[in-house]
Amino acid sequence: MLVPFVPSPPEVIREMLRCAKVKNDDILLDLGCGDGRIIKIAKEEFYVREAIGVEIDKRLCREAKNDNVEVICGDMVTLSSILIPKVSVLTLYLSTRANEILEDIILKYGKKGLRISSHDFTFEKLRPTKEIKVKAMGLLGWTEHMIYCYEL
Repeated sequence: MLVPFVPSPPEVIREMLRCAKVKNDDILLDLGCGDGRIIKIAKEEFYVREAIGVEIDKRLCREAKNDNVEVICGDMVTLSSILIPKVSVLTLYLSTRANEILEDIILKYGKKGLRISSHDFTFEKLRPTKEIKVKAMGLLGWTEHMIYCYEL
């Protein structure tokens, strides 16, 4: 599934990670990680034990890789059923359609207590535990972003 890469501003990423109550013993998975900015901030500023990104675009996949994070180049739908059971935090900035496709996989394979933080897009069956508005400078100037947090 292809979702266009739109980078999340750093302020939004930090708020996503705070909303998901990220801590140093967490294993974080970012589906559609783009250039890896979420997993890099999670590792460098929130000191998660492990940060994993999945990205289908080979150019972005190469850009996201570094020594502190793991990046898997491949299809997030195919890989999510394998990876989701292994993580404590899931981050997403995808699309309404992508979240619809992933929701059943998350519900089937996510462990109790899995914390999810989604930038701008919700799920149909899951109900957010918290919703946060963040104003941040992005590609189009100052814009308002929504963060939706969930817990299984």
